[in-house]
Amino acid sequence: MDSIKRELSIFNKFNFERPPVGVKFLFNRPEGVERLGKDTSFCGMLKEAQLGKGPFYAEPQQQSCKPGAYVWGAESQKVFESGLFGVGLKVFKDARADIRIHQHVKRLDKNIVRYISFSPLDQLSFDPDLLIVMTDSTSQAEIILRAMTYTTGEKISSKMTFVMGCSWILVYPYLTGQVNYVISGMGSGIKANKVFPPGREIISMPYNWLPTITRNLREMEWVLPLYTEQTAKVIQKIKAELGLQGS
Repeated sequence: MDSIKRELSIFNKFNFERPPVGVKFLFNRPEGVERLGKDTSFCGMLKEAQLGKGPFYAEPQQQSCKPGAYVWGAESQKVFESGLFGVGLKVFKDARADIRIHQHVKRLDKNIVRYISFSPLDQLSFDPDLLIVMTDSTSQAEIILRAMTYTTGEKISSKMTFVMGCSWILVYPYLTGQVNYVISGMGSGIKANKVFPPGREIISMPYNWLPTITRNLREMEWVLPLYTEQTAKVIQKIKAELGLQGS
């Protein structure tokens, strides 16, 4: 566990306003971790950890948000399947548009994940399945996402729907192993409940990506020469190093 915390400590260099949060999906009740003492939404649980509470775990019955409970694996309610819920919220014009999102939104199977632990990075006591970072600026997000591609050339993508935004922050990266980012204030429920400050990039990194991203953050230049020098001079320097001065 100490080695994991050392690896993830590179994120402390960003001095985020809200700390990164580790998340663990569990079948058995975690030991040595307190239960969250109140009911709240799925995204609200993440906010609790961002504000320094933790480590703690939560159970499905603590979900105060119906869509969040649905994402966590609660029994499917016909109002969601019918597409009428989103119409009632005025997010969608008609049910046929709402129904389509169900082919995209990832859900946890019922009773497979019975507990979820959350912890701010500096109090982390478990090997996280996800590390979730909310940046203070696009420049910070650019560095983290560039660290993902620095040695892999992997594409960067953002996936979301305007409802059940918690799925894209928590469940989608966990089930698919794909890094995802969303912009706070874009999802209807998260915006309405004012869970996060608007206009922040929320980057969710699954465990399989953490070694690559943390290693690259230590090795690569965070501020590229292109950002601090004239582009023409940078290109001329590269050409000289490659023996292409006349090109």
